[in-house]
Amino acid sequence: MNAVTRFLFSWRLRTHLLLIALLLSLPAVIFIVYSGYEERTDALNAGVSETKMLVHSILTEQYSLTGDAEQLGTVLSILPIVKERKVGEVNAVLANILQMKGEFANILIADRHGTVWASALPSLGRVSIADTVAFQNVVRTRRFSSGEYTVEKISGKPTIGFGYPVLNSRGEIDGVLAITVNFEYLNGLLTEEGLPKGALFTLADRNGIVVYRNWGRKEKIGKPLCPKVFRRMAAGPDRVSFLDFGRSEERKISSYGRIGLKKEKVPYLYVLAGLPLKDTLARAQRAQLLQVAILSPFLLVAVVLASLLGKFFFVNQINKLREASERLASGDLGVRVSPLLAGGEMAELGRSFDEMAQQLACRENELNALNESLTLRVEAETERRLHQERLLARHARLAAMGEMIGAIAHQWRQPLATLGAAIQSLRMAWERGSLDAAFLESAEADAQKQLYYMSETIEDFCNFFRPEKVAEQFEVREKIAEVVLLVDAQFANAGVHLEVVDAADGEGLFIHGYQNEFKQSVLNLVSNAFDAVVARNGAAPRPTGLPGLVVVTLRRTEDRVLIEVRDNGCGIPPEFVDKVYEPYFTSKPEGKGTGIGLYMSKLIVEESMGGRISFVSSAEGTVFRIELAASAAGEVGNG
Repeated sequence: MNAVTRFLFSWRLRTHLLLIALLLSLPAVIFIVYSGYEERTDALNAGVSETKMLVHSILTEQYSLTGDAEQLGTVLSILPIVKERKVGEVNAVLANILQMKGEFANILIADRHGTVWASALPSLGRVSIADTVAFQNVVRTRRFSSGEYTVEKISGKPTIGFGYPVLNSRGEIDGVLAITVNFEYLNGLLTEEGLPKGALFTLADRNGIVVYRNWGRKEKIGKPLCPKVFRRMAAGPDRVSFLDFGRSEERKISSYGRIGLKKEKVPYLYVLAGLPLKDTLARAQRAQLLQVAILSPFLLVAVVLASLLGKFFFVNQINKLREASERLASGDLGVRVSPLLAGGEMAELGRSFDEMAQQLACRENELNALNESLTLRVEAETERRLHQERLLARHARLAAMGEMIGAIAHQWRQPLATLGAAIQSLRMAWERGSLDAAFLESAEADAQKQLYYMSETIEDFCNFFRPEKVAEQFEVREKIAEVVLLVDAQFANAGVHLEVVDAADGEGLFIHGYQNEFKQSVLNLVSNAFDAVVARNGAAPRPTGLPGLVVVTLRRTEDRVLIEVRDNGCGIPPEFVDKVYEPYFTSKPEGKGTGIGLYMSKLIVEESMGGRISFVSSAEGTVFRIELAASAAGEVGNG
């Protein structure tokens, strides 16, 4: 039985009956859904067509306006009064043209430095258009050019301008004729022609800056379009329609187009038109709601009948069977249900239930006897397992003590040699007659220093193996340093470099647990790494410049403290990977290992401290990783 079947059978019987009633009504539901889908598709297609027509109308008007602007520039640039800069006459001509051509916001003529000397609208002071893109493009290309969003300096209207060069007799730029667009006129023209109901359109320049919109807040003019929408218009085909799913109240059917001058690579104007999706789909939704209203009474009657008949013929009898099952589950093995159920399959089910209750009553006595026997066996097995674990822990501690005694021997070798040398120096001084108080005090100080060092080593050893009864918070760096101090001489004498890398960036590495157990687990890993490096050095010569190396790395994540012990030793053979944590398993030569170090480390880290230990190994060495829950500095544990 797959997951879907199990899910269906988990429903109540009444739910199945209701489902059957709904399935009988499914053809009508499908018809309504399909009709609604068709109505919706037709409405969407009509909306797309209307937005495309609106974009086409705007681009057509803009194309005509661009041609008019270029023709006007061509004519005005060659007029003698313009060449001779007769300001009064030129202003009058420009004013008359502006009065006839409402699609223009203003007509200006500037010298080659951008200073305006003629304008269709009166100016109150000195005006410069040198900073406009249209002026700069004309000066650079010496041809009719487009600009980008700007606020026209005399009319004060947001607009896009065009520029046309005024050349002198030598063909040099003598000035620029600037023509700006009146988009309010365009909106009025489109309104007169009949905009679709609720039609919205936005005009933006080549940089996506809104130049004009016939809807919404006017402060949006001069602000950038939605970057996602503008990138779509800039990178897509010239004219495309799409559904714009923004906020629910702004969803709309959108079409866009763009227009530019033939000799300019970048369009100077983008047109984005849209119709509210809600209004477009309203008719289709009304038709679908009407069909739903017609079907709903029939569905309601079918559901009510299925519910009543199902309750009478099935649910009531099943409830009797359920009540009997609950009594049986509570221990009443004498319950019987067949007299309470009617004929047919329900009666057969009742007889089967009674037979099951009879068999359960017979087996109860057998189970009681078996449970008594199992309890005794479980207690014995639990006691044996606890005894075995205590032995393993004792063996692990003894093995660690053996390794530590070896480490102490290495630690004591140097101070003992120093003490021997001090004694010899005393004798030699005596024989030469040079033994004086200063020499004796110096020799005594050196001997006391070495004896103090040896005493500290023994104290560290005793602290390391002192049993703990209470878990507490401690700093990992300090405990790692104690482990390193105990084995440092052993590593140095064997020519193995032991390095501690603190990658925690100064963060506190506090954890909660038993300090000595933690140090024992780390000591096991460090000792195993040392043995692996020594084994590899003995098995094959190392390449020049690659000495034996063991690196202990400390890290901190958001809620974990990580300790990694990495070596460049012989690695763990693949056939031993699944066995390394088994008690008494070791891959070392006989007499070199007990096989319980890693088992105890895993037991301490994962069961005692609630962490995780893992490793990866290859021919280049092995990395063991301990992960423990971090605690904040000063946090008090449960103990």
